[in-house]
Amino acid sequence: MQTLWRVRPADPMRAKALATALDLDPVTAQLLLHRGVTDGASANRFLHPRLNGLADPEELPDLSRAMARLRQAIARREPILIFGDSDVDGLTASVILYEVLKALGAIVHARQANRLMDGYGLPERVIQFACRASIKILILVDCGTNQAEAVRELAAHGIETIIVDHHVPLEGFAQPYALINPHGDAGGRCRELSSAGLAFKVAQAFFQDGAQERLMAYLDLAALGILADYMPLRQEARVIVSVGLRHLVQSLRPGLRRLCEATRTSAPEPAQVLRRLVPRLNACGRLGDAAAAWRLLLRGDAHRVDTCFAEAEAAHARLKRLYRQVFSEAEEHVSRLHFGEELVIVVSRSGWPQGLMGPLASSLAQRYGRPAIAIALGASRGVGSGRSEASFNLLEALQACREALVQFGGHAQACGLTIERTQLKRFRELINERAKLMMGRQGLRPMRTADLEMPLGRVQPQWVEEMERFAPYGHGNDRPTAVIRHLTIEPRSSRTAVLSDGTIRLVGRGRWATLASCDRHDVIASPALVGREVVLTVSDVRGSTGPSEPAQTSGTTYRRGLA
Repeated sequence: MQTLWRVRPADPMRAKALATALDLDPVTAQLLLHRGVTDGASANRFLHPRLNGLADPEELPDLSRAMARLRQAIARREPILIFGDSDVDGLTASVILYEVLKALGAIVHARQANRLMDGYGLPERVIQFACRASIKILILVDCGTNQAEAVRELAAHGIETIIVDHHVPLEGFAQPYALINPHGDAGGRCRELSSAGLAFKVAQAFFQDGAQERLMAYLDLAALGILADYMPLRQEARVIVSVGLRHLVQSLRPGLRRLCEATRTSAPEPAQVLRRLVPRLNACGRLGDAAAAWRLLLRGDAHRVDTCFAEAEAAHARLKRLYRQVFSEAEEHVSRLHFGEELVIVVSRSGWPQGLMGPLASSLAQRYGRPAIAIALGASRGVGSGRSEASFNLLEALQACREALVQFGGHAQACGLTIERTQLKRFRELINERAKLMMGRQGLRPMRTADLEMPLGRVQPQWVEEMERFAPYGHGNDRPTAVIRHLTIEPRSSRTAVLSDGTIRLVGRGRWATLASCDRHDVIASPALVGREVVLTVSDVRGSTGPSEPAQTSGTTYRRGLA
C-alpha cells in the first residue's frame, strides 16, 4: 500500500504577521504556527527556552494542598513513603521527590514497583509495609490515578495518599488527599508533562523562593524522564528538556555520569539519550528488580556505581536476548492471524516476560502499520501493553472493551491492561469491531505529513540555520520536513545521492535501492546543516507528479518580505 502524503495547511496572513514581529523568514513563522506557537510571547519561550519562563507550579491541581501536608509531615517528623513505577519516567520522578524531601529534612523511604511480582500499580505488599512502618503519607509516582480501591484501603489504615501521575483519569478514578495530575481542571501549560516533569514542578514549588540553584540539580533527571516517556516537546516539557539535556550529558550524579561515559553519550541530543541511556535503565525494571537503576540515578553513593552499572549492563544484555526470541515468536503468531481482517494486532503467549510487552507492541505496530497489543499470559490472567499512532486513540478503544478487561489505563497511544485468559478471543473481536468504527474498514493507511512544499532552490543555508533554533527535536517537535518535487536523483552509494532540480545540487541521505524507474522524483526531506553545507535527509521518495511551487503549503506561496 502506497504511503499517503499530507502537507499541513497554511495560514499565510498569520505567518506573515508573526514573521514581521519576530524578524523571521515567513516559512519559519509558518513552522512555528504548526507547533502551536501563535504570538510573540509564546514564540520567545519556544525559541529561547529558559527556566524563568516556566509556569507557576501551583497552577497544577492539588499541588498547594500536597505541599502544605508535606511541610506539616516534615515538621512533625512523620514518616513518608514514595512508591514509584519501575520504568525510567517513574524512577526519575521518584528520585527527584525522594531527594527533594530529604533535602527538606523529611523522614522518607522509597520502594520501586516489581512488575513481574505485582503487575502495574500499588501492590498489597507495599500497603503492608506502610502499615508496619507507621507511614503517615504514601506518595504514588507514575501510577495510582486509577487505583481508587488501593487509595481507599490506605485511608482505612490511616495513611494519606498523594499521587504524582500523568496517566489519564478514567471513570471512578482515585480520590486521594492530593492528586497532582495535569489532566485535572487546571493542568494548563503542564498538561503534556510526564511524571518526572511533574516531580520537577513539585521541586520548583519548594525551591522557587531564592533557591533556583537547588532546582538545577534535578534538571538532568526531569529531562531524562520526559524523553523516556516520549512526551511532546512543547510548552513546559520543551523548556525542561532544552535546559536539562546539557546537565544530563554532564551529570554530577556518579551513576548517570558513568552511564553516559560508557555509552559515549556526549551530545545533548534526544536521539542519543533514547538510544543509549533509556534501554539500559529500563532493563532492570523490565526484568523485575529496578534497584540497580534507582541507585544509578541517585546523587552520592559513588562507591556502589560499578556494581550497579554491571547489574544494569547484564540486565540489558539478557533483555536483548529475550527480546529477539519473543519478537520471533510474535511474528510467527501474526502470520497465523487472518491479517486482512485484523485492524488491531493482538498477540499473546505463556512465558513471555511482562516487561517486554511494551517494546514488543511498539515494534509490531511499527512493522505492520497498525495498532498492536502484546499480552504475557499467566496461569489464569494476562498482562499486556498496547501501542498505536496519533490517528488511533488506543485508550478510547480499550474503554469500549472494558467488559472483557480486568483493568486498563495509560494514554491515547500507549496503555497497559490485565485480562482473564478466557476473555482473550472476545477482547480481540471487540477491539477490532471498535477499530472498524473508529477507522473504517480500510483501517489505517500509512501516512507521512510534511510541514511545507517548496522548491529545492528555496532550501538555503541561512533559512536552515534559522530553523535549527527549533532544536532539540523529538516527539511533538520533529525536525521540519518539506515536499520537494521534480528532482533528479543520482545515487552515489546505498545511502547517499545527489538531488538536483537542474540548477541546485544538494547531498541527500536515504535509501535509494528501490527508486522508481522514472526521470524525476518527489521527496519528503528534512534539511540540516553539516558544517556550512545543507544536507537533506529523505524519508520517502516516489515518481514525480509535478514541480513544487515557491515555499508552498497547501496552495499558498510564501516569500520573504523586504527588510
